[in-house]
Amino acid sequence: MATVRRSSPGLVAAVLGSAVAALLFAHSAFVPTGSRLQIAAPSVKPWGLRGAPIARKSAIDGVAAGPTRVVAGPTDVVMVRSPAETYMALADKGAANSQKPIIKIFHQSFVSGCYVGFAGLLSLSIAGNIGPAAAAAPGLQKMVFGALFPVNLLLILLSGGQLFTGNTATVPMAVLEGKATMGDLARSWTVSILGNILGCGSFAAAALYAGSLVGGTKQLAITTTMAKTSMSFGQAFVKAVMCNWMVCMAVFLSEAARDLGGKMVGIWFPISAFVAMSMEHSVANMFLIPAGILAGANVSVAQMILKNWIPVCLGNAFAGVVCVAMSYSYAFGKLGQ
Repeated sequence: MATVRRSSPGLVAAVLGSAVAALLFAHSAFVPTGSRLQIAAPSVKPWGLRGAPIARKSAIDGVAAGPTRVVAGPTDVVMVRSPAETYMALADKGAANSQKPIIKIFHQSFVSGCYVGFAGLLSLSIAGNIGPAAAAAPGLQKMVFGALFPVNLLLILLSGGQLFTGNTATVPMAVLEGKATMGDLARSWTVSILGNILGCGSFAAAALYAGSLVGGTKQLAITTTMAKTSMSFGQAFVKAVMCNWMVCMAVFLSEAARDLGGKMVGIWFPISAFVAMSMEHSVANMFLIPAGILAGANVSVAQMILKNWIPVCLGNAFAGVVCVAMSYSYAFGKLGQ
C-alpha cells in the first residue's frame, strides 16, 4: 500500500515563493538570462520642452539569450517654454506670418478684426447694462469690461489670426534675428492694419443693423468714443505704449504655454489689465469708436483718425518694436550678442 507523504512547510513556502516571483516577473519588463537592461539617463531639457516618448532597448552581452526588449522611458510633462525658447518661437512665427501671401494675411486680419468686434460688443452689452452700479462704483464697470474683453485674443491666437498690434512685436523679432526683411515687415503691417480696420468696421455696422447698439450698450459706446477722442496726442501715444506692452506680453505668455489652460491664463490677465486701466489699443478702437459713431456720438471720421487712430497706432508700434522685440532680442537674440 502506497504511503502518502506530507509536504513539509519549507517545500510549500518554496513553491509559493516561486509562483509569486513568476507573477511579478510576468507583470514587469523581465529580462532573460544573459541580457543586461540599460536605461539611459533621460535627456534633460530646460523648462519642460515636450518631446516624443523615448524608447530604450536592452543591450545584450555576447550572444543574445532572448528577444530585445523595448522599455518606454519617462515623458517630460512640464508645459512651459523657457523665455529664450519663447522668444525664438515668436521670431519664427513673425517670419511665417509676414511671408504669407497678401490675401492670406488680409483674410487672417479681417477675421481677427471681427473677433475683436465680438469681444467689444460683448463687453459693451454687459458692462453697459449693470444699472446704477456703474455710477456708484465706476471701477466695477471697468472690471466687468476688462474681464470679458480678453476673449478676442484667445480666439485670435488659438485660430492663427493676425492683429497689427501683435505683428508690431513678432515681425520685428523676425527681422532682428535675420528671418524676415524690412519689406516683409512693411507688407505685414500695412495689410494687417487694413484687414483689422475692415473687419472691425464691418462688425460695428453689423451690430447696428442687428439692433445690438441700444440701451446701456449704446450709451456706453457713445461715452467710450467721446473719451477716446478727447485726449491730447501725447496722452493717446503714451497710453498706447503701455497698452501694447501688455498685449505683446500676453502674446509672449501664450506662446510660452503649451496647453489650453496655460494659454488662457497668459492671455487673460495682461489683456484685462490694460482694459481696466483705460489704455489705448488701436485695433479695439477700430471697433469701439466706429460703433460709438454709429450709435450717435458727436465725433467725425477725421477726429477719430487724427485724435485717436494715428497716435495710438504709433504708440502701439513703439511698444511692440522697442519695449518687446528689441528688449527680448537684447536678452536672448542677436542684439545681445
